[in-house]
Amino acid sequence: MLGVVRDLRSPRSLADPVKAADYQEHLLAEFVLARLAHGVADSTIRGELAALEEFLASAGVWAWEVEPRHADRFLGQDQHGRAHDTRRGKAGAIDFFYRFLELRYRGELHELTGRLVASPIDEVNRPRHSGDFTVRVPPAPAALTVFFADWRTELATSRKWLTGARHYAMARLAAEVGLRLRELCALGLDDLHFEHGPLGKLHVRAGKGSRGSGPRQRLVPMLGDARALLVWWVTEVRGEFRDDWQLPRAPLFPSERGGPIGGDSFAAALGQVAGRHLRGPVTQLSPHVLRHACATRLYGEGLRLVAIQQLLGHRWLSTTMRYVHVATDTIETDYQRAAERAAARFKEG
Repeated sequence: MLGVVRDLRSPRSLADPVKAADYQEHLLAEFVLARLAHGVADSTIRGELAALEEFLASAGVWAWEVEPRHADRFLGQDQHGRAHDTRRGKAGAIDFFYRFLELRYRGELHELTGRLVASPIDEVNRPRHSGDFTVRVPPAPAALTVFFADWRTELATSRKWLTGARHYAMARLAAEVGLRLRELCALGLDDLHFEHGPLGKLHVRAGKGSRGSGPRQRLVPMLGDARALLVWWVTEVRGEFRDDWQLPRAPLFPSERGGPIGGDSFAAALGQVAGRHLRGPVTQLSPHVLRHACATRLYGEGLRLVAIQQLLGHRWLSTTMRYVHVATDTIETDYQRAAERAAARFKEG
């Protein structure tokens, strides 16, 4: 995906189109390496690179010749009719690339071209953030219990039992402790601490940061059935993939080819199993919906919002509140009390 970064010395001139093209490719490759060093997922980098290549093709000029008018045309015309989040994501990728150029190549580009590189995304053309108002309704706890029971029964006769057991263990763990997809896939064997606390804890190293702060680590207790599930997975199933227990950062959920499993393959498998076994109003399932289901169930069981916030790794409590909307009974409670007051007044009259 990343290719080989060429060992290019800065060219003395960019007048030659071949040298200019090579230099632009060099800048893009260096940007990719910087994002990898920052710990950004490959899938995210692929999306950013695709947006940059699409933008530069639309502009029709070299990266160092881009001006705000090129971004105006790209976002206002070429991307017209696209989803708001798509336009905003592409604008963010373009802006981030030019921030990279400003920080690392501003002087060099000025020497080569006489131009001061700057981001073409500014306060005038930057797509507004309209907010995330999507309501993700998770399955009811009872429906999810039946779903996992049916899935476990299916494993006994599954032709691909090993991969099925891996997907089952990942889904159950996500439903029990609310891990993000990336956090789940990045877990290593040495992240399991069964001796810590009354339940044991998971060391989540790939927690989501904010505003470029990098991964935010946290310890997550093995709530519910998580401990028994992990003991089963580690002692009875994990060794069937490979014997790499002593290797540093050996993945908890390995792929068939080595290394940790990819998020896309797990999400696809989860969706397929949900199509076979999930019954009720909610018939589609994703790793993120399992995260919502975990928060909703714990809130319904009486866990405080602050505790759920810590478990999920949210920076703001307002974010956590969006995860537990299904279990919130404020409207129903107030309605019931109002009905009781109205009935009492009617009797008095």
